[in-house]
Amino acid sequence: EAGKFRAVIEEIKTRHKIGQPILVGTRSVEKNEYLGKLLDREGIPHQILNAKHHQREGEIIAQAGKNGQVTIATNMAGRGVDILLGGNPPLADEANKVRESGGLHVIGTERHEARRIDNQLRGRTGRQGDPGSSQFFVSLEDDLMRIFGGERIKSLMDTLKIPEDTPIEVNLVSRAIEEAQSKIEGLNFDLRKYLLDYDDVMNIHRETTYRKRREILTATDQELEEKILNIILKTGFKKEDYEKKEKEIGTDQLRRAERFIFLRILDTLWMDHLENMEYLREAVRLRAYGQRDPLVEYKNEGHKMFKKLLSQMESALSNTLMNVKLAPAQAPTVRQVTPSGARKVDRNDPCPCGSGKKYKKCCWPKFG
Repeated sequence: EAGKFRAVIEEIKTRHKIGQPILVGTRSVEKNEYLGKLLDREGIPHQILNAKHHQREGEIIAQAGKNGQVTIATNMAGRGVDILLGGNPPLADEANKVRESGGLHVIGTERHEARRIDNQLRGRTGRQGDPGSSQFFVSLEDDLMRIFGGERIKSLMDTLKIPEDTPIEVNLVSRAIEEAQSKIEGLNFDLRKYLLDYDDVMNIHRETTYRKRREILTATDQELEEKILNIILKTGFKKEDYEKKEKEIGTDQLRRAERFIFLRILDTLWMDHLENMEYLREAVRLRAYGQRDPLVEYKNEGHKMFKKLLSQMESALSNTLMNVKLAPAQAPTVRQVTPSGARKVDRNDPCPCGSGKKYKKCCWPKFG
């Protein structure tokens, strides 16, 4: 990798001497700043674009097309940047000088996993009929090369004692890189597709739960009574039990209790279900080793878990409603404060109002 950066610096020096503007793309902020330090050592003036200097970014981009300008940008910070030759606002003489020197030259210090991002960097040059060029430098220690066969080439170079900064410019390497990028893009596509398939399973559960919630919230008292009665009969209770409970606590209060209890139980079980489905998603991956499709297993197990949730909800609702009771109304407590002429109450003494608390915890903050 050190050899790669030496080659990049040499290329920048050569292009800078003829006055050609250069845009250097790096994959990370660390590499961006490291390359900036190398250029400082060589005495090459440059600008750094890495989303750390928000105030100056507009000015840096505007002047990146000037004669002899060197700009180092991360791939993300450089996306969508429109660089005008000669600077912005463009000067005709300056723009002509830049065109004569070859236009904007783009240097990539590493190939990205996605060809799209490489092409976006290339697309900063040669815009609207202007001249331009692009060049990528790749090291055998780069992540892409290391994962896809770079070690074999590196061991071959070590065996043949080829210096590490010797350039290898053959179509075979370019094809190998593009094949590696294609494989990674295919892998990422499969991951996104599986993510959508997994979410479709959860979406069915989500829609069913929200529909039940809306039905309870928008149901009239009569509709709510019918729904709850059906659930109670399904779970083993009798209609007489329900009617008895209705007489015991009153029709209006029972309706309010039914709505509140139903929503509370449903929300609690749904939150638990979300966590359980997340654990299931992690667990089914291991079933691929047993020649079973994780997605199919996730659908089957998830369906069983959701049916169990609905059953638990109905059972909990019936049991809670059949045991619900009205709390007896409590008479308001009358607090009596010690008259001014009486013995002074100490902070740790029982409060004279009869609450049973210490005076400092009860009436002392009010009456001191």
